[in-house]
Amino acid sequence: MPTRTEDHRPPGLDAILRRLRSCSGFPTLSTTIVDINSVVANELHSARQLTQVILRDASLTTKLLQVVNSALYGQYHGRIRTVSKAVMILGCDEVRNTAMALTMLEFSKGRPQEKSLQNELVGAFFAGVVSKQLGQRLGIPNSEEAVICAMFQSLGRLLVTFFLYEENQKIRALVDKEIPEEAAAERVLGISYRELGVGVAREWNFPARLIEGMETLSTREISAPTGDVDRLKVAANYANDLCNAALRTPPSSKSAALFALSRRYGPAIKLDVRELGALIDQSLKEMAERTTGLDVPAEKNATWQTIRAWSGTPADTAETSTAEPAQTPDPLTEHVDAIDEQQQDAATTATETSQQALSAGIRDVTEALATDCSLNDLLHMVLETMYRGMDFTRTLIFIRDARMNSMRARFGFGADIESIIPQCSFSLAFAPDAFHVSIEKGADIVIENAQAENIAQRIPEWHRKATRARSFILLPVMLKGQAIGLLYADSEKPDGIKIDAEQLGLLRTLRGQVTLAFKHCAPGRA
Repeated sequence: MPTRTEDHRPPGLDAILRRLRSCSGFPTLSTTIVDINSVVANELHSARQLTQVILRDASLTTKLLQVVNSALYGQYHGRIRTVSKAVMILGCDEVRNTAMALTMLEFSKGRPQEKSLQNELVGAFFAGVVSKQLGQRLGIPNSEEAVICAMFQSLGRLLVTFFLYEENQKIRALVDKEIPEEAAAERVLGISYRELGVGVAREWNFPARLIEGMETLSTREISAPTGDVDRLKVAANYANDLCNAALRTPPSSKSAALFALSRRYGPAIKLDVRELGALIDQSLKEMAERTTGLDVPAEKNATWQTIRAWSGTPADTAETSTAEPAQTPDPLTEHVDAIDEQQQDAATTATETSQQALSAGIRDVTEALATDCSLNDLLHMVLETMYRGMDFTRTLIFIRDARMNSMRARFGFGADIESIIPQCSFSLAFAPDAFHVSIEKGADIVIENAQAENIAQRIPEWHRKATRARSFILLPVMLKGQAIGLLYADSEKPDGIKIDAEQLGLLRTLRGQVTLAFKHCAPGRA
């Protein structure tokens, strides 16, 4: 199967990119997706860094936790309370896909063309769901990659619909005159949708294999795949062709359309008309779950209605078929189940209190301690819980380095954390500052005003240079009378850190869990 490695830039690409960069919202959308792709590509620290990127956006964080606790992930329903745990359980690729879908959806809301944007997005999501199932049949090791390849095959069209309203109207007018869509796009934009999509995907740091997987295939190029990239191409193209058939042919022609697609892709994957119909039905079922989790009103979406009508699915089946059978509450557990449900509702809304967020994170960590969770994963959950629960500017953990006779910052979350961590270390040789007092005495310390006259002299020089923190908290992690770590959180806000007794108690519980993790985590798993 041939590969078109397009190292050259199409002549019209730079002009369109300049137009897009001047559009409201595009730079922010680009930054988020570039950051997400960059950290997923970094195998060494991708889990923590992906969590960090998502946590920068409070709205994205809340929506992601709503999705991963929805019926779509029934086995985890209500049990994922931190982004760190979502990444640990679901994997970076699935969290990336969900985060990018949520980001795109967020940018569609409140725009004049919101309905047409959501129509395009639902079509892209459906193609992604179909592609995932085809990828599994083709034996693609990571079928989440097939989702991305199929969804973003229509990236060029999505971007024009999102950001270039006038050009989109001109293209639609030409299509209404029966000019093929790609030709209409090239006439208006000076570049095809496909070339625009690939160009922006490169700008957004999509991995090369996914960009290759996004390539369109002509009939003569469809053959038995010889590698994973070929399989990605087949899955993405087949899925989009199925979606287009559902949207552009009448229901009476369904069998003929499926037969034609079965023959076209026969050299790559053997699926008869019956199997294709079953695949579409299963995809509709999963799509109903996904759109509910993504807060897309699919039942009111024209694209969704058209695909469902074409498949022959009755009007209410797609919604009701995915609903869990009604169960009679067990009187032994219904009281606790109701409380858990209330806590989960609070944990995925903007009204979550500090105490609720800290308590939810503690539950995640408690459950993780009972599994084979690595020390690093557990520390990520603790630091994220502190960061989100108390709205700190940043959180990090120092770990004792016996070889260097020092405490060194290992990792954390929050503002400028990657540049601050290398600056945060101090010798174990005693000095009369807050950090040494904390680890020497095992004392919890809350500094509400680091600039106060009687406090400033107790703040070490390295800390003043590394951060602009107005207040901070230190929670030493003690084992056999010795500090093996130090939890740190700070705030650069004028009001500083205000901690009540209940919040301090919850933070101490998190510190206790870190102590247990250090005590019980097997060597080499950190």
